This record gives sequence, structure tokens and C-alpha cells, in this order.
Amino acid sequence: MALADTLDPADREAFGFDPRVIDWPRYITEVHLPSVIEHARVKTTPGKTKTDRAERLRRNVLSPDRHVAAFDLENTLIASNVVESYSWLATRRLDRGERIRYTLRTLKEAPGLLKLDRVDRGDFLRHFYRRYEDAPLAQIETDAAQLLTELILTKGFPAGLRRVREHRELGHRTILITGALDFAVEGLRPLFDEIVAAEMSVRPDGTLSGEMLQVPPTGETRAQILHDYCAAEGLRIEEAVAYADSTSDLPLLEAVGFPVAVNPETRLAAIARKRGWLVEHWSKASGGPRPLLPFGPVMVERERRRRFG
Repeated sequence: MALADTLDPADREAFGFDPRVIDWPRYITEVHLPSVIEHARVKTTPGKTKTDRAERLRRNVLSPDRHVAAFDLENTLIASNVVESYSWLATRRLDRGERIRYTLRTLKEAPGLLKLDRVDRGDFLRHFYRRYEDAPLAQIETDAAQLLTELILTKGFPAGLRRVREHRELGHRTILITGALDFAVEGLRPLFDEIVAAEMSVRPDGTLSGEMLQVPPTGETRAQILHDYCAAEGLRIEEAVAYADSTSDLPLLEAVGFPVAVNPETRLAAIARKRGWLVEHWSKASGGPRPLLPFGPVMVERERRRRFG
């Protein structure tokens, strides 16, 4: 009342907060209590509520006001990983017997690889990528084009790929930050303004060395990459969106103003619920190929015999 009395007549007319002029019986019975009942009542019928929290968060994420959208790759945009990509490339030119030996060897090594991955993602990638040593880069790049269509896209989440396009249509910059090797994700470049991936040094003879050029973009490194990108491009990280599935990506998710947990692991799902983040559940399209193992197709075996004897 005291504040209302300090206003001049024009402001008092425009900002009517004087409690002496409010029709309190009408406000309580027709405005306040109905609103309390509507928002507190337990849902007993199917369908969305008038105020769907997830939809509200999604509108915030897809607001034209956002500046940049950063995406993880594995289990965020595709249901695949670096081990599957390597297996596809490594077996593309093997005959049937060699594939069987490769499978047995990989199964034997799987527990140790899984343990290393859980301890430190960066150390796991550096260790695993040594398997590319001596591989001819030209051959890898040729095979990676087919890898995109036969493995990565078939295991992609259509809703996730649509989300990338939605951000671009809204004028947001899109950036892919992944620990996958650059040649394995090069085919995704039309979707993104920037791709930051792991890079391997190449010897003068054109073969891969098995050694990383720099620290793989995982963990806190991803947050720093996005910070640097926003600073270089004049974008505000507070207006950035980030999509990821793992607690190892918490530094990236916490760095932005609008984090999104996609198909989150249990711990990340709990954190996302507690902090009020948007949670998305994306899946592969139904009816696509479901190979038992991520190997190059059998037709490649025939091609190998034709070309190499």
C-alpha cells in the first residue's frame, strides 16, 4: 500500500497492485483456488497435462535465442561406439576364417577394454586406437565412406538427427564433439558447422601411426573445447545447448545454459531429474538391419577375393 501511494496517477493506473482496489472474494474463488487445484491435482486420465514440463524445457532448448548446440555422438546420436567402427573397418577385407579369429580375439580382450574404459575414457581411446597402426590411410578413408551408410547411419537415432537439423534451421551453430576418429565421422559434416574429433598422426608413407596428435576430446576437454569455440565465434555459452548421455560429460553439460541428457545412464538420469534438465529418450528406427556383429558385409569378402586373389 505504501509503495502504491508513491506512484503518480498514470503509473497507478498502469500498475494496479494496490491491495485496496482488488476484489478479493472474486480473486480467491475464481482465480487463485482454481489455479491451485488445476496444478496440484493428480492426473487420472491419459494424455499430456496443459503444462507439460518436458515440452516447456524443449521449447527453451529450441528457442531462436540459443546460440550453439553441441552434441556427443555415441549413445547420443547413434547406438554405436569406436569399437564397432574399428571392427567394421578391420574386417572389411578379411575372409571368413580371419573374421572368426578376429571375433575370438576381440571377445577375449573385451573385459579388459571395458574395465579401462570405465577408469579413464581418454586412456582407453589412446590404448585402443593403437590398433590402427600401419593401416593405410587412403584405404581407411575409402572404407569409412561405406562405414557411414552401413553402420553409423543404420544405428543412428532419427529423432537425434532431426534435432541437429532443427537447431540449424533456427540459425544455431552446431558442433559435434566426439572421441571417435575424424575419418570415421567425416561423412556427418553436412549436419554440423564444426566437428571436433580424435586425430591420429600419419607417417610419410601414408600409414597411420597409431598415436594421437592431441588429447582425445573427452571429459573436461569437451567443456574447454566449447568454451574456446564460443569465445572465438563471439557466442555466449550461457545460451548454448549440450546433448550427452554419460556422467563423464558432466563438465560439458554443466558448462552450458541448457543441458540435455539423452538416453542417460542411471547416475546422469538422477542428476538430470534433480537439476531439472531436459531428458530425451531417442531410439533407432524400427525395421532396419540388425547384424549380429559389426562386420563389413559378406559381399566385401567376394570383392576381396576378386581384387586380391
